[in-house]
Amino acid sequence: MNYMARLSRVSSHIMTLTGFFHGIFRMARPLPTEIRTNVVRHRILKCLERRGPHHLTEVSATLGVKKNTLSELLDRMARDGLVARELSPDDRRVVRLRITPAGKSAIQEFENSMMDNIGQFLKGLDAEDRLDLVAAMESLTRILERHEKTSIRQFPF
Repeated sequence: MNYMARLSRVSSHIMTLTGFFHGIFRMARPLPTEIRTNVVRHRILKCLERRGPHHLTEVSATLGVKKNTLSELLDRMARDGLVARELSPDDRRVVRLRITPAGKSAIQEFENSMMDNIGQFLKGLDAEDRLDLVAAMESLTRILERHEKTSIRQFPF
């Protein structure tokens, strides 16, 4: 199996791995604001996709993002049609956030873009390094799958 086919098998965890490494790299130098915003936006959408509708406080706690930062970003995401706010059937004062079809499309677009970037990076490596890196990502993915319930919050992406 070629390296891109192997990589596509672990693509569901690429963002978690990216977040893990982002947490390490941001100690050295901060990411540009636009990239940082896209990564956080992706995290929010993935959280809502995986776990269903959530209250702002729950999303904030799950992702470790400050509520005021999250609130501003969610306002933009709602204007862009990526998330929707809905009243809780049990308590009309409670507003829950849910992902929209456009939000699901945004996840796919972002992940496709990341896979393209990773593929371009891998093309610059020799065959042995490429296979070693893909094997390492597969190993990390197996570890993350064993700890799926904590992986979203555990890695600062």
